[in-house]
Amino acid sequence: MLFDSLVNEYEEWFEKHPEIYKQELKTIKTLLPKGKGMEVGVGTGRFAAPLNIKFGIEPSKAMAEVARKRGVESVEITAEEMNFEEEFDFILIVTTICFVKNPLKTIQNCYKALKKEGFLLIAFVDLDSPLGRIYEKNKEKSKFYKWAKFFTKKDIINLLKKVGFRDFECRENLYGDSLNNLKFEVKECNGGAFKVVRGRK
Repeated sequence: MLFDSLVNEYEEWFEKHPEIYKQELKTIKTLLPKGKGMEVGVGTGRFAAPLNIKFGIEPSKAMAEVARKRGVESVEITAEEMNFEEEFDFILIVTTICFVKNPLKTIQNCYKALKKEGFLLIAFVDLDSPLGRIYEKNKEKSKFYKWAKFFTKKDIINLLKKVGFRDFECRENLYGDSLNNLKFEVKECNGGAFKVVRGRK
Protein backbone atom coordinates (compact mmCIF):
# COMPACT_ATOMS: atom_id res chain seq x y z
CA MET A 1 0.00 0.00 0.00
CA LEU A 2 1.40 3.35 -1.15
CA PHE A 3 1.05 5.21 2.15
CA ASP A 4 2.08 2.42 4.55
CA SER A 5 5.71 3.53 4.33
CA LEU A 6 4.92 7.25 4.46
CA VAL A 7 3.08 7.58 7.77
CA ASN A 8 5.87 9.48 9.52
CA GLU A 9 6.41 11.85 6.59
CA TYR A 10 2.66 12.42 6.35
CA GLU A 11 2.39 13.30 10.03
CA GLU A 12 5.49 15.51 9.85
CA TRP A 13 3.98 17.54 7.00
CA PHE A 14 1.17 18.73 9.26
CA GLU A 15 3.62 19.52 12.07
CA LYS A 16 5.73 21.61 9.66
CA HIS A 17 2.72 23.47 8.19
CA PRO A 18 0.37 24.11 11.12
CA GLU A 19 -1.20 27.25 9.63
CA ILE A 20 -2.01 25.54 6.32
CA TYR A 21 -3.53 22.62 8.24
CA LYS A 22 -5.58 25.02 10.38
CA GLN A 23 -6.84 26.87 7.29
CA GLU A 24 -7.78 23.65 5.51
CA LEU A 25 -9.83 22.55 8.53
CA LYS A 26 -11.44 26.00 8.71
CA THR A 27 -12.43 25.82 5.03
CA ILE A 28 -13.97 22.35 5.37
CA LYS A 29 -15.95 23.44 8.45
CA THR A 30 -17.77 26.14 6.45
CA LEU A 31 -19.57 23.42 4.44
CA LEU A 32 -19.59 20.54 6.95
CA PRO A 33 -23.15 19.46 7.82
CA LYS A 34 -24.33 18.03 11.11
CA GLY A 35 -25.23 14.38 11.52
CA LYS A 36 -23.57 11.01 11.07
CA GLY A 37 -20.47 11.35 8.93
CA MET A 38 -17.77 9.25 7.34
CA GLU A 39 -14.40 10.13 5.82
CA VAL A 40 -13.22 8.22 2.76
CA GLY A 41 -9.44 7.89 2.90
CA VAL A 42 -9.30 8.84 6.55
CA GLY A 43 -5.51 8.49 6.67
CA THR A 44 -4.19 9.07 10.17
CA GLY A 45 -7.37 10.86 11.28
CA ARG A 46 -5.85 14.32 10.87
CA PHE A 47 -9.15 15.68 9.52
CA ALA A 48 -11.76 13.29 10.92
CA ALA A 49 -10.69 13.66 14.56
CA PRO A 50 -10.84 17.48 14.86
CA LEU A 51 -14.01 17.56 12.73
CA ASN A 52 -15.65 15.03 15.09
CA ILE A 53 -16.10 12.39 12.38
CA LYS A 54 -16.01 9.07 14.20
CA PHE A 55 -15.84 6.65 11.27
CA GLY A 56 -13.77 6.27 8.12
CA ILE A 57 -12.29 3.87 5.61
CA GLU A 58 -8.56 3.64 4.93
CA PRO A 59 -6.74 0.92 2.93
CA SER A 60 -3.38 1.65 4.57
CA LYS A 61 -3.12 -0.50 7.70
CA ALA A 62 -0.39 1.72 9.18
CA MET A 63 -2.42 4.89 8.72
CA ALA A 64 -5.66 3.32 9.97
CA GLU A 65 -3.90 2.32 13.19
CA VAL A 66 -2.92 5.94 13.84
CA ALA A 67 -6.47 7.09 13.10
CA ARG A 68 -7.81 4.64 15.67
CA LYS A 69 -5.47 6.13 18.27
CA ARG A 70 -7.11 9.47 17.48
CA GLY A 71 -10.53 7.98 18.21
CA VAL A 72 -11.66 7.33 14.64
CA GLU A 73 -13.04 3.85 13.86
CA SER A 74 -11.26 2.86 10.64
CA VAL A 75 -12.15 0.00 8.31
CA GLU A 76 -9.31 -1.15 6.04
CA ILE A 77 -10.94 -1.16 2.60
CA THR A 78 -10.61 0.96 -0.54
CA ALA A 79 -13.17 3.49 -1.73
CA GLU A 80 -14.00 1.22 -4.68
CA GLU A 81 -14.67 -1.72 -2.32
CA MET A 82 -16.92 0.04 0.18
CA ASN A 83 -20.54 -1.04 0.16
CA PHE A 84 -22.73 0.96 2.54
CA GLU A 85 -26.38 1.78 1.88
CA GLU A 86 -28.03 5.04 2.99
CA GLU A 87 -26.16 5.13 6.29
CA PHE A 88 -24.61 8.59 6.41
CA ASP A 89 -25.76 12.21 6.51
CA PHE A 90 -22.49 13.32 4.96
CA ILE A 91 -19.25 11.93 3.57
CA LEU A 92 -15.94 13.79 3.44
CA ILE A 93 -13.09 13.11 1.02
CA VAL A 94 -9.90 15.15 1.61
CA THR A 95 -7.38 14.90 -1.29
CA THR A 96 -8.06 11.14 -1.52
CA ILE A 97 -9.92 11.66 -4.82
CA CYS A 98 -6.48 12.33 -6.38
CA PHE A 99 -5.24 8.85 -5.40
CA VAL A 100 -8.16 6.47 -5.94
CA LYS A 101 -7.95 4.16 -8.96
CA ASN A 102 -11.52 4.89 -10.04
CA PRO A 103 -12.87 8.33 -9.04
CA LEU A 104 -16.28 7.73 -10.65
CA LYS A 105 -16.80 4.42 -8.82
CA THR A 106 -15.69 6.11 -5.59
CA ILE A 107 -18.32 8.83 -5.98
CA GLN A 108 -20.98 6.27 -6.97
CA ASN A 109 -20.26 4.32 -3.77
CA CYS A 110 -20.52 7.53 -1.75
CA TYR A 111 -23.89 8.33 -3.34
CA LYS A 112 -25.15 4.89 -2.39
CA ALA A 113 -23.86 5.28 1.19
CA LEU A 114 -25.62 8.61 1.76
CA LYS A 115 -29.11 9.06 3.10
CA LYS A 116 -31.57 10.97 0.92
CA GLU A 117 -30.58 14.67 0.90
CA GLY A 118 -27.15 13.73 2.29
CA PHE A 119 -24.00 15.60 1.30
CA LEU A 120 -20.69 14.63 -0.26
CA LEU A 121 -17.77 17.02 0.34
CA ILE A 122 -14.64 16.68 -1.79
CA ALA A 123 -11.58 18.71 -0.75
CA PHE A 124 -8.68 18.86 -3.21
CA VAL A 125 -5.81 20.93 -4.57
CA ASP A 126 -7.20 22.62 -7.69
CA LEU A 127 -5.16 22.00 -10.84
CA ASP A 128 -6.27 25.41 -12.14
CA SER A 129 -4.68 27.27 -9.21
CA PRO A 130 -1.07 28.56 -9.16
CA LEU A 131 -0.13 26.07 -6.42
CA GLY A 132 -1.93 23.23 -8.20
CA ARG A 133 0.04 23.86 -11.38
CA ILE A 134 3.31 23.83 -9.40
CA TYR A 135 2.30 20.52 -7.76
CA GLU A 136 1.49 19.00 -11.16
CA LYS A 137 4.75 20.21 -12.69
CA ASN A 138 6.88 18.83 -9.84
CA LYS A 139 4.88 15.76 -8.82
CA GLU A 140 7.52 13.26 -9.97
CA LYS A 141 9.77 14.61 -7.20
CA SER A 142 7.14 14.20 -4.47
CA LYS A 143 6.73 11.08 -2.34
CA PHE A 144 3.05 11.93 -1.90
CA TYR A 145 1.92 13.36 -5.22
CA LYS A 146 3.97 11.21 -7.57
CA TRP A 147 0.96 8.96 -8.22
CA ALA A 148 -1.71 11.67 -7.92
CA LYS A 149 -4.15 12.78 -10.59
CA PHE A 150 -5.03 16.43 -10.04
CA PHE A 151 -8.49 17.78 -10.83
CA THR A 152 -10.05 21.16 -11.55
CA LYS A 153 -13.23 22.35 -9.85
CA LYS A 154 -15.07 21.72 -13.14
CA ASP A 155 -13.74 18.12 -13.26
CA ILE A 156 -15.03 17.41 -9.75
CA ILE A 157 -18.46 18.93 -10.36
CA ASN A 158 -18.80 17.01 -13.64
CA LEU A 159 -18.07 13.74 -11.82
CA LEU A 160 -20.62 14.59 -9.13
CA LYS A 161 -23.25 15.51 -11.73
CA LYS A 162 -22.65 12.27 -13.61
CA VAL A 163 -23.57 10.31 -10.47
CA GLY A 164 -26.64 12.43 -9.65
CA PHE A 165 -25.49 15.02 -7.12
CA ARG A 166 -26.94 18.56 -7.23
CA ASP A 167 -27.06 21.91 -5.37
CA PHE A 168 -23.31 22.50 -5.54
CA GLU A 169 -21.45 24.86 -3.24
CA CYS A 170 -17.74 25.65 -3.19
CA ARG A 171 -15.35 27.26 -0.70
CA GLU A 172 -11.63 27.82 -1.11
CA ASN A 173 -8.46 28.97 0.68
CA LEU A 174 -4.65 29.10 0.17
CA TYR A 175 -3.64 31.76 -2.35
CA GLY A 176 -0.17 31.87 -3.90
CA ASP A 177 2.28 29.63 -5.75
CA SER A 178 4.43 28.39 -2.85
CA LEU A 179 3.74 26.75 0.51
CA ASN A 180 6.07 29.32 2.06
CA ASN A 181 4.24 32.33 0.62
CA LEU A 182 0.53 31.75 0.98
CA LYS A 183 -2.29 34.12 1.88
CA PHE A 184 -5.27 32.78 3.79
CA GLU A 185 -8.95 33.58 3.44
CA VAL A 186 -12.05 31.45 3.04
CA LYS A 187 -14.01 32.61 -0.01
CA GLU A 188 -16.34 31.34 -2.68
CA CYS A 189 -14.27 29.61 -5.32
CA ASN A 190 -12.22 31.77 -7.66
CA GLY A 191 -8.48 31.05 -7.73
CA GLY A 192 -7.55 29.46 -4.40
CA ALA A 193 -5.57 26.23 -4.27
CA PHE A 194 -7.49 24.31 -1.59
CA LYS A 195 -11.08 23.84 -2.67
CA VAL A 196 -14.04 22.11 -1.02
CA VAL A 197 -16.94 21.22 -3.32
CA ARG A 198 -20.18 20.03 -1.74
CA GLY A 199 -23.03 18.30 -3.54
CA ARG A 200 -26.39 17.05 -2.29
CA LYS A 201 -27.89 13.63 -3.05
